[in-house]
Amino acid sequence: MTRHILLADDHPVVLQGARMAISFADRDADLRLHEARSTDALLTHLQRQPCDLLLTDFSMPNGRFPDGITLIRYIRRHFPRLKVLVMTMLNSPALLRAVLDQGVTGLFDKHRPLHELRTAVEHVSANREYLSPSFALLLKTHGTSALLDTPLSQRELEVLRLFGQACSGREIAERLNRSEKTISRQKRTAMEKLGLRHNGELVEYVRRVGLNGS
Repeated sequence: MTRHILLADDHPVVLQGARMAISFADRDADLRLHEARSTDALLTHLQRQPCDLLLTDFSMPNGRFPDGITLIRYIRRHFPRLKVLVMTMLNSPALLRAVLDQGVTGLFDKHRPLHELRTAVEHVSANREYLSPSFALLLKTHGTSALLDTPLSQRELEVLRLFGQACSGREIAERLNRSEKTISRQKRTAMEKLGLRHNGELVEYVRRVGLNGS
């Protein structure tokens, strides 16, 4: 039976490296690798061609459909049988846990050598959870960090992540399909929960806890 794996990333070099790292052409003639360079292309492909596994970047800001947790949540809801392996450079325990809470099967650290990606794909294909060693250590070490103890919602975490990438309120609203008023309220509520008084403190906090990764 032919297996289909969809590779999604907005950087062609990453797609090429991922394809080379996980290609089983010499061992598995029935494997088919597909590519998508935006959230829109990713979802269109899944609607047209069912896949067994999705290997996707966490941050793909160039599509009309939102990236990040919103994208993962949508995929898990509409394609529940699809195995999902997320690639990211995040170093925030809270956001990594938020991604895992969506029901993904694996998290791969994009700082790691790409040849390790093959191991990640093999684990996820066999229905085994995979965490890059760096992520596993981060979650173990900071499992009770101040950020995790603060009751930020996943929506608030997403707003702070994009704010940390220097996105304006309007840009965040467009990317998350929410109103500017809603974004402003979620940002303000998050700052109140964290005890932050102004944007300068928020920028420093986001940088310090690693919420500005991709």
